Amino acid sequence: MSVSVALAGNPNVGKSTVFNALTGLRQHTGNWTGKTVAPAVGRWTLEGTTYEAVDLPGIYSLSGGTPEERVTAAYLEAHSPQVLVVVLDATALERTLALALELQALHPRLVICLNLTDEAEQLGLEPDCAALSEALQAPVVPTRADRKQSYELLRRCIALRATQQTTTGACPAQAEGLSASALYRRIVPAQGRPRRDWDQIFLGKWVAWPVFLGLLFVLFYLTVRGANLPSALLEAGFSRLGLVLARLLSSLPAGLRGFLLDGIYATTAKVVSVMLPPMAIFFPLFSLLEDLGFLPRAALLLDRPFAACGSCGRQGLCMCMGVGCNAVGVMGCRIIPNEKERIAAILTNALVPCNGRFPTLILLAGLILGRNGSLSTLAMAGALTGCMVLSGGVTLLMTALLRRTVLRGREASFVLELPPFRKPQLGQLLIRSVLDRTLRVLGRAVTVAAPAGALIWLLDQLKWDGLPLLGVLARGLDPMAALLGLSGTLLLAFFLSFPANELLIPLALMIAGTEVGGDPEVLFPLHTALCAALFTLFHWPCSTTLLTIWHETKSLKWTLAAVLLPTAVGVILCAAVHLVL
Repeated sequence: MSVSVALAGNPNVGKSTVFNALTGLRQHTGNWTGKTVAPAVGRWTLEGTTYEAVDLPGIYSLSGGTPEERVTAAYLEAHSPQVLVVVLDATALERTLALALELQALHPRLVICLNLTDEAEQLGLEPDCAALSEALQAPVVPTRADRKQSYELLRRCIALRATQQTTTGACPAQAEGLSASALYRRIVPAQGRPRRDWDQIFLGKWVAWPVFLGLLFVLFYLTVRGANLPSALLEAGFSRLGLVLARLLSSLPAGLRGFLLDGIYATTAKVVSVMLPPMAIFFPLFSLLEDLGFLPRAALLLDRPFAACGSCGRQGLCMCMGVGCNAVGVMGCRIIPNEKERIAAILTNALVPCNGRFPTLILLAGLILGRNGSLSTLAMAGALTGCMVLSGGVTLLMTALLRRTVLRGREASFVLELPPFRKPQLGQLLIRSVLDRTLRVLGRAVTVAAPAGALIWLLDQLKWDGLPLLGVLARGLDPMAALLGLSGTLLLAFFLSFPANELLIPLALMIAGTEVGGDPEVLFPLHTALCAALFTLFHWPCSTTLLTIWHETKSLKWTLAAVLLPTAVGVILCAAVHLVL
């Protein structure tokens, strides 16, 4: 036997958290509005019955025109789930009750999940669950993240509701003509304690941008400061392990031993030692900002400059998501209802560096600023913050260019509900940042690094007119690379790192081989390091992002445009710097 269940509610009421608790899935939850448009599906079993649940996109009503509202309305009309769970925010009950009243009139079997009751208690709010249940003619189950038994009670309430006979007719709240506000006053007589308005700091007219840039600076400072020693230790450990493997494989033919050790192992070890420490620090910190509710405030702060460019703050939110992964940022563009604005956001998302480019930028910042041994972590963090500011400025400029030319059209309005600042759930934060982000991205890079290292080794062994084919390819690219202030070796490394940006430095060092002796300072003189940093910021998206763009647009034209736009920016900037210097 199977029972169909749907979860509905306003954005940012903890609906995905409730869904995860019921089904045991780890759907990504974020403390911002409009996280996803596509519904998620999960199931659980209770006393021999299977319950299949759908987490519908967060909406404010069924009558609006946003993609989320269209998806939810279409699903409820087409599938008519046996039980509809309406998730309400106990800390903002007056606002979330409106949707509950609308859904009660449409669905005979409702279960009200009164979520975030722990936060409501801290504010002195004590909703009368019995009065709410009587008014909506539906059971009310209080839930809170720190009490798993509350979700077990919700499961059993859903099971009971699925077997109950329903009666027709309007609910008492509608018969009496009560509004959401009137019903709220009936069930929550006490107003509780007011929240401390931290938004006077984060969104204040004079302090918002300094705070925003200051948070970016702290994020990069902690990443750079914490990553140096672990990277050195990992590199030394992999080096010693390589010596052990060399002794173990000494009986193998020299060619096969070189293929395994100098090709596959050396590249993979370099990628892990370069990538893992920065990601292991950056992702938890970035997830912390998500859980605190900082990203929607960043989007609101970015709304004014994006509006001046013909877009809105939703693109700013997608840009912030792209800092973690450009492919995720591209998928996040689904929250933009205006088609031309969505295309502009997709085409410009790769102008913001993702996590895979940070290790390269950290190394290049050190080479540019630390030639005399006087580099400080503060200077490197400042340089990375400057890279983000430059990327944001170029994103705004390209968005304005697109919206005034090939993507000219009507500008959409932007309405964003700011979630309250919340205490992060450290357990979920660590799981999401370590398992769902750090290890997943590292695993993707390793699976690409191993065959890439093998390919580089084979190209180095193959000869063309007595010269290694790898060197021939690099020298063939020298004239083109020279126009950009780069070397053929670096440009070839950029091409070969198309599957994953994380591979750039390891591949460049492998291609250069004995010419640089593994010393990045030889491979990157000051002038070349500066141009390489610019081209790292602005060049074609990685293969995963490009595939995501194809899936989101279903257009070869826009997919090619997503390659050409950031590459053209990088070429122009590198050529300009090369000519000036």
